[in-house]
Amino acid sequence: MRGVRFIIAAVICTALAGSVAFASWYDDYDAGVNAIRKGQWQLAVQKMTAAIGGNPREGDKTRTYGAIFINYHPYYYRAVANMNLGKYEQAISDFEKTSGPGEENLGSLETLMQRAKAKLAEATEKPPVTETQKPPVVIATTTTQPPPVIPGPTIDNALRNRARTALEQAKTHIQAAQQRKATASPQYQSALNAYTEANTRLATAKSNDDLNAVIAASDNVTLLADSAAGSTIATTTTPPPITTTQSRTGSATQAALADTSRRLRRALESYFNGDFDDAARGFQSLTNDMPKNGWIWAFLGASQYSQYAFEADETYKNSALDSFRKAKTYGKWKDGLPEKYFSKKIRKAFRETTG
Repeated sequence: MRGVRFIIAAVICTALAGSVAFASWYDDYDAGVNAIRKGQWQLAVQKMTAAIGGNPREGDKTRTYGAIFINYHPYYYRAVANMNLGKYEQAISDFEKTSGPGEENLGSLETLMQRAKAKLAEATEKPPVTETQKPPVVIATTTTQPPPVIPGPTIDNALRNRARTALEQAKTHIQAAQQRKATASPQYQSALNAYTEANTRLATAKSNDDLNAVIAASDNVTLLADSAAGSTIATTTTPPPITTTQSRTGSATQAALADTSRRLRRALESYFNGDFDDAARGFQSLTNDMPKNGWIWAFLGASQYSQYAFEADETYKNSALDSFRKAKTYGKWKDGLPEKYFSKKIRKAFRETTG
């Protein structure tokens, strides 16, 4: 009887182990897609590789278990991740194996393939030998020579220019997303955050590896900005009838605040359209009319922090933090700035502002 129990237990353990192994590939795929959304490229490569190991066949309607089907394209996402890591050969290999994007469309297969091949061609080009690159002629002397100085990391100026150009191109894609009113989408916010980090890294680059990272991050910004979908807001609510008293009160209020209301609306429109320079100027002028309005200071700080995201200029950041401090002084924020008006990065900066 004990031997029978042992055999039954072994069979059950084997079946459970087989079930876990069978289910793991689509869990890895889901984790890989989430990593792609967050720009965690190394993790995305690991998860997609694990998913491919469990199920190497792509499909628009791939069965996981029972009657559950998913849009399964691991080669596409692993290619995008490898391209952002600067592994262009691996990216091209995966692009040749995939039939296109899954549920998260980061660009057409043809466009991404061309971009990966162009990047590979740039990376494999050898710079021409110039006179300055020839080794110096060493003249032997009898004097005691000082110990050799180990040079620090050198930076290729041509590579720096490429990084700067890539970042400028990424900025134009962000501005295009602003023009189609996609600033509220998570892809736009991710693109803006990635652009800020890349801009800062370019300003502090100390090696060619840093510059290559800026180029890869700029490509990521472009992909995210291009995938940001615009939205339109339609209002169909019929306002309630206005009484005579309300009409007089409303008209008097409008007359008293006409200019201020018009300038506030214009500043808010600039802010939500992504025109942060105009928005900052508008809110700055409104602080003279409403110097103790916490909302005005909050929107001014958000506009200034967005300027900092584009320009990587600490002056904008310091101005934003000062505006946030005044917003906290004059306003009541139960749970910080509301999500519907302010991005995650701006809410975090506001929350961490002290003094």
